[in-house]
Amino acid sequence: MAYLEWISAYETGVAGIDYDHRRLVAMLNDIHSLITMGAEPGNIGDALVDFQTLATAHFALEERIMEDERHAGIAERRRIHHRLLDQVCEIVDAYEADDPPPGQSLPATLRGWLLEAMSMDVRLFTDIGDAGLRSLDLQRD
Repeated sequence: MAYLEWISAYETGVAGIDYDHRRLVAMLNDIHSLITMGAEPGNIGDALVDFQTLATAHFALEERIMEDERHAGIAERRRIHHRLLDQVCEIVDAYEADDPPPGQSLPATLRGWLLEAMSMDVRLFTDIGDAGLRSLDLQRD
């Protein structure tokens, strides 16, 4: 059984956004597996960097959509994105310094982080218009 199972409540209805969310959930599950199997910190660190890279690109896409839509909450969303990315960056830095945080807390931290990000996206993409999505080659399912 996966550490975090995908459920329909995580879906935004926007194919590109949901694809990224599914990939982030799969990456979290992979990171959890690496930790529980006792993988080398470097391997866990590499997986974390991949997670961080996708999350950064995903957040940039969201912010671009919000800018295009002149969404009132963009400043707050950017602040939240920075906070979330800073948390992942601290974890990555710890693994790169070969001083990983306790294994039990890492998956839980990332899980909470990811659930917060996805719940914000579900609310956001309920408000975003189809024209704004089309301008970025995105569409609703």
